[in-house]
Amino acid sequence: MMTSYKEQNANTLNTVIKVEQDFGFVTKGLKANIWVNFKNWSSSSYNRSITPYLFRAVGYSEDSPLEYDLERIQEGADYIAQSDIARSSDQTFEFQGNISYNRQFGLHNVGGMLMYRQREYRSDVLPNRNQGVSGRFTYDYGQRYLAEINFGYNGTERLAKKKRFGFFPAMSLGWVISNEKFFEPLKNAVNNLKVRASYGLVGSDDLAQAGGSYYLYIDKLTDNKLDQIKWTFGESMNHTLGGPEIAYYANLDAVWEKAKKFDIGVDMTLFDHWNITIDYFYDKRYDIFMERQSWPNSLGYGKAKPWGNVGKMDNKGVEFSLNYHKNFSKDLGASFQANLTYNKNKLVYKDEPDYPTIWKSETGKPYSRLTGYISEGLFQSQEEIDNSPEQMVGNSTPKVGDIKYRDLNGDGKITEDDQCMISKYGSVPRLQYGFGGTINYKRFDFGIFFSGSALRSILINGLDPFLEGNRIPNKNVLKFIADNHWSVDNPNPNAEYPRLGLTTGDIGNNTVKSTYWLRNGSFLRLKNLEIGYKIPYGRIYVSGANLLRFSPFDLWDPELSSWNSYPLQRTVNVGLQLNF
Repeated sequence: MMTSYKEQNANTLNTVIKVEQDFGFVTKGLKANIWVNFKNWSSSSYNRSITPYLFRAVGYSEDSPLEYDLERIQEGADYIAQSDIARSSDQTFEFQGNISYNRQFGLHNVGGMLMYRQREYRSDVLPNRNQGVSGRFTYDYGQRYLAEINFGYNGTERLAKKKRFGFFPAMSLGWVISNEKFFEPLKNAVNNLKVRASYGLVGSDDLAQAGGSYYLYIDKLTDNKLDQIKWTFGESMNHTLGGPEIAYYANLDAVWEKAKKFDIGVDMTLFDHWNITIDYFYDKRYDIFMERQSWPNSLGYGKAKPWGNVGKMDNKGVEFSLNYHKNFSKDLGASFQANLTYNKNKLVYKDEPDYPTIWKSETGKPYSRLTGYISEGLFQSQEEIDNSPEQMVGNSTPKVGDIKYRDLNGDGKITEDDQCMISKYGSVPRLQYGFGGTINYKRFDFGIFFSGSALRSILINGLDPFLEGNRIPNKNVLKFIADNHWSVDNPNPNAEYPRLGLTTGDIGNNTVKSTYWLRNGSFLRLKNLEIGYKIPYGRIYVSGANLLRFSPFDLWDPELSSWNSYPLQRTVNVGLQLNF
């Protein structure tokens, strides 16, 4: 049903001025340039909408499905409403100047660069600004021994004056073994072999906006109001005054978040046709800016607990890529590509409260994980409910057909203290991969590519098709719910969906995250498929995208963020390419 219309107009003006000078008359290989960019963006829009009358059918039966009454569930409007014109704009100014030097002296090849950069972005009254200096020095000897040193000295406006700038150096080394004389007997089989390693420090000023504060060295008031906290007094209680509430206390010692990054890799070419790249990386993040949850409320900070650079997290993994290409004859050629990325992380330290149970702590666990209750099936009788720990979950009283949870701490009650990590995998996959290839035979060509994700878990709670007052009221019922939900007529202890209900006070117990809703979100997708035929001055082809999917999860596309996300389109194209 079309209930709204929106018209939007946007304009972008992008101006670049660049001046470059070759200083070869001073010394060979010396150059400099200055680059100025100004971008202005503006947009205006308005919309028209009408609130529809919504009805649902009630009072029908399976024997007489065409005999029913209409119940109005939403009051509509008789006229179209039109909004005012909404306007927005932003401006970006960027200045960059650098000087570079590259020159070869016999077997020695040296290079260097020094750059200054500053940027201003304005979309509100106060602009966002940053600036920095960076440099790079490179050296190689005979295309065998490689070295690079670089640095950045960057500043941010978000921190106090003495903490605004950070120095971030890095270094990389490489050895092209295949260019050594002793390697020549092997070059027919191993055409290229290079090992490399890098280690460096990087920084980020994208710190959390504590209490809504962008400038972390300034106190922040809740909603910027001086009368946020109000009190009433007087003989007739007719006087009201107010005072400010602190949302964030300034931190003059806040610094850049940092990461020590290490990478070691191998590049090789085998038999002139196979190109292989393997990398191992290990990142150690520290000085992560977070709220000091370990500080008790008895210290009197209220909602403005201090923040600090105390968090730590490790991230490591491997990357692999493979490419193969060969022409077997003038009429036949083939190629193959494959890639794989495995990534694992761990919260080394997070400032947390003193939890009564160790399993609630996040320190030492993967950052991308799922937390909830452990399900023990569905309640089968009132007697089972009476003899089970009291479930104080979801503000509802459990009934027969509701989800039963495990009492982890043995206190006879199901509370938040019984939540734990239910999957070390989260919605972000640890393993991503792809593979495919092409074949060319005379005038014909064929290409195919698959992509997939693995080591991934998803939760499917929150469907609640009949829940009244929900954000998406009166949802359609998914087929698996209609076919296999618990009911008096279907008291299946292994039903895919628990007892249905109309209000959160009735079924709130069943809506929380738990292993009952945990599913394997891995998938393999036929991403692209194309068949072509060359003709004089062109090519005819048929291609398809998202044609097939293979997954243990079949309720909806597991690549989507949720059941009601816009689906990926399966498309088939027939085309003609002409060359003149």
